[in-house]
Amino acid sequence: MKGIAVSKGVAIGKAYLLDSTKFCIIKHQLDEVEAEKEVERFREAIEKTKLQMTEIKKRAEKIADKYAVILDTYSLLLDDDILVNDTIENIKKHKTNAEWALTQTLNTFLKLFDNINDDYLKGKKDDLDLLVQTILKNLIGHSQESLSDIQEPVIIVTHSLSPSDTIMMPKNFVKGMVTEAGGKTSHVGIFAAALGMPAITGVKGLTSKINSGDQIIVDGIDGEVIINPTSENLQHYAKKQENYRKYEERLLTNIHQPAETLDGHQIKLLANIESNQEVSSLHKFGVEGVGLYRTEFLYLTASSLPGERDLYENFKSVVQEMGSRPVVIRTLDIGMDKQFGDGLSIDEDNPALGLRGIRLSLANPQLLTDQAKGILRASLYGNVKILYPMISSVTEIIQANIILEEAKNELRKDQIPFNEDIEVGAMIETPAAAICIDHILKEVDFVSIGTNDLIQYLLAVDRINENVAHLYQPFHPSVLRTLKNIMQSAENAGKKVSICGELGGDPMATMLLLGLGKLDDLSMEPHSVPKVKKIIRTIRLEEARQLADEVLEMSSPDEITSFITSEMRVRFPEDFDRDLSFEEKLNPAKRE
Repeated sequence: MKGIAVSKGVAIGKAYLLDSTKFCIIKHQLDEVEAEKEVERFREAIEKTKLQMTEIKKRAEKIADKYAVILDTYSLLLDDDILVNDTIENIKKHKTNAEWALTQTLNTFLKLFDNINDDYLKGKKDDLDLLVQTILKNLIGHSQESLSDIQEPVIIVTHSLSPSDTIMMPKNFVKGMVTEAGGKTSHVGIFAAALGMPAITGVKGLTSKINSGDQIIVDGIDGEVIINPTSENLQHYAKKQENYRKYEERLLTNIHQPAETLDGHQIKLLANIESNQEVSSLHKFGVEGVGLYRTEFLYLTASSLPGERDLYENFKSVVQEMGSRPVVIRTLDIGMDKQFGDGLSIDEDNPALGLRGIRLSLANPQLLTDQAKGILRASLYGNVKILYPMISSVTEIIQANIILEEAKNELRKDQIPFNEDIEVGAMIETPAAAICIDHILKEVDFVSIGTNDLIQYLLAVDRINENVAHLYQPFHPSVLRTLKNIMQSAENAGKKVSICGELGGDPMATMLLLGLGKLDDLSMEPHSVPKVKKIIRTIRLEEARQLADEVLEMSSPDEITSFITSEMRVRFPEDFDRDLSFEEKLNPAKRE
């Protein structure tokens, strides 16, 4: 069975099927007195859930900063006006039971995530659903089976896992996890990666095909689940498991060496983050700065729009932690249907092509002013840069820079210091920006290529739509030609260029990207840095250029993908060919 590999490694063992069936909620009509009592019952369930989340977070902090961040988000959602107040209002207005009112509120809340085009944030829908299920359990008085009772090595198999599930499971007995729900950015993946536990999500029909006690293999490298394997399967995957363990150990050796090619070309490897609490854990991956600070969480988890001071304090903490290393802060990139205190509300049928990114900020100048002032004030403490998202014309940059200059003047007037020479950049993620890149480069200090959106817009493919997802092809000739043109234009203009989309963190693409043109930075999820750095440190730039030249002559995405895969497996068998024994990988002579 195939799924999404969210935490690398191989697990072999007995399945433990966890029942996570959702409740069937029935609507009950209440009278006036009963409705008031129902509100109190709902408030009690919220408070009980808060206490549970607080306790879970204490235990989570011992596991990983990034995992604890998710639980912070859950706690904030429990205070959210929509989730709590709207549910109370529904109980009173429609005189229905709390369970029914809460599920109706959840459906409204989930629309917020439908108006987000960032794949990372979209992955949080499952987490929100899990939080509501936890509240429902407390309303109903349902006690879920405790994973803490597990007393033998198992692999957890379930539809979805709640935060309490993951924290309660005995880590010494759980060897891996597989779920039907979730994606790369769900809390299951982050939790498993923090523990180095193989995990796969998004496996359709999983729980109907596996029973507790079945022997299974979880291949978190290639995203496969093997049920009741043969002895030959077992032997093969046991070897693969050992190979990967040794590979991971060697990967972190000398992790703080620079990402420099054999012929002296150096490139900075930066991190994509979405919370100030993640910064303290970046050092262990050899990260050289923050290439993309997603600010959306600051808005998603707030009951009212964050003000200048809130933003400043948050940004300042990140900048101080990073010292002299760069911190690129992206202004808000979101399409909203969430009601804020000032009445800002947008509901769109096609948010990917709607009022999002810089468009939203320009339509609400005060929104951008508060962001700009928060970033400017934080710039006093380190190497801060501003990045405008979803740019489609030079006009947008000019308009945004006018607001930025007004924000500077306000700070000067109030005698608040900031970096007068702060750099300003544009996200290149629309075909319009890519085609008119020469115009855009005249108005900014640097550009950052958002490959996720750029590929989707170039190919007219929604990669989370299962009907066309197979057409999302990062190695499509149009994508590669576009990337080359952007890099060449930036070099001609003497401006820096970085890649902050998912392609930048894919080791399979590293050599090709370096060969396409002058690239200054690659920004990615922190755990991808060691693998990308290893590729860079073992190649010559001239080799990368030759590879790119050859690829650019090809016309078929499949031909290019096949060629790149074959080339990288031959050049880096330890990284891409999992079927070779570890000894063969270390000693190429054995393969001849």
